[in-house]
Amino acid sequence: KTQEQQYSEQGLVINDQIRTQIIEDLLFQKLLLHQARVDSLEVSEAEILSETDRRLEYFISVFGSIEEFEQYFGQSVAEWKAELHDPIEEQLLIQQKQADLNSRTSATPSQVQAYYDGLPQDSIPLINAEIEYSKVEMAPQVTEEEKQKAFNLLDSVRTEVVNGASMSLAAIKYSEDPGSKYKGGCYEGVRRGQFVPEFEAAVYAAGVDGYSPVFESDFGYHFVYVENILGEVYNPCHILVKPKVKEEDVDKAKDRLDSVLVDLRSGQISFQRAAILYSTDEESANQEGRVTNPRTGGYKHDVSVIDPTIFFNLDKLEEGEISDPSLVIDDVSGTQSWVIYKLMRRIDAHKANLRQDYLLFQRQTEATLRDEALKKWISDKINMTFISLEGDLQLLNFQNNWVKSNG
Repeated sequence: KTQEQQYSEQGLVINDQIRTQIIEDLLFQKLLLHQARVDSLEVSEAEILSETDRRLEYFISVFGSIEEFEQYFGQSVAEWKAELHDPIEEQLLIQQKQADLNSRTSATPSQVQAYYDGLPQDSIPLINAEIEYSKVEMAPQVTEEEKQKAFNLLDSVRTEVVNGASMSLAAIKYSEDPGSKYKGGCYEGVRRGQFVPEFEAAVYAAGVDGYSPVFESDFGYHFVYVENILGEVYNPCHILVKPKVKEEDVDKAKDRLDSVLVDLRSGQISFQRAAILYSTDEESANQEGRVTNPRTGGYKHDVSVIDPTIFFNLDKLEEGEISDPSLVIDDVSGTQSWVIYKLMRRIDAHKANLRQDYLLFQRQTEATLRDEALKKWISDKINMTFISLEGDLQLLNFQNNWVKSNG
């Protein structure tokens, strides 16, 4: 669909200003694509296939099945993919060139200072109270005995199902996958790459109408029955059994963390070193315990949106102080772990300033520099590129001088 059609479907009136912006955006995309080819940029077939599959997965989730998808588009999945190949290749080249342009811009401290000095005082934002914190997390260890029990149970269930027992009833009785437990253990229209590698390896090894052996993944133990495979899309049924964590294992995790806490408070080990050596949370352990804000990529956390349980533990601490262990339960998996927190820094609500909020102004400065550099790049490339605009398109009031190169 054209952008004009999309605007119309949204009930927007296409006036001259909107039409001009649509045309200018299209010209910019064409210029990026042309320059990407001039610069000999390339995208691989794997990248094109990945993006095509991502879009296919979205449409199948909307329509509910491959059959509904093919009926709506009036073509097979293979035909749809072939038709989309070149447009996706062009879009990926455009994105690559845009990323290349953006990567060239970085702000020096003097540029950030100049940007900040030039801001009207009433436009400088207010920043909510923030905190920075670290953690050491200790998840209970599943014993080999429990792993073997889970494996043996599932292997016996698999034997019964292969010999004619109902897969659906077995899934209801035994499976610990809430997404498929009450659907016969089944999923429809799963795209390759959507599930963990162990699962997909089992699917394609078993083949259509086949059963896999029991296998292990990060989720537990499974076996899978394959209803159908259509190229990169398949319909699997599986039963998942998770090794059980005993209460005594949870207690042992707390005992281990208590021991670490004693060493921390006595100064025998630093918090950073303890996180690296003992924390079972890989992401924060790799950052010496520092917890990243997923919304910003930095270490500051707005206290108004931080998890209430975490805030409750941190709010009682002074900077540099370490909390007592607290039990944390994952909302999705239900797994338990013990955590200690260290309050690294507390920042009161304040008007943004360079000393406390340098990264904020650095990002804003770089956005401004990118905009200026892009305008210059467009102007330079227009002067070097043949651009043909026909009819009344030449009369539109563009921000950039696209008409300049018309011959």
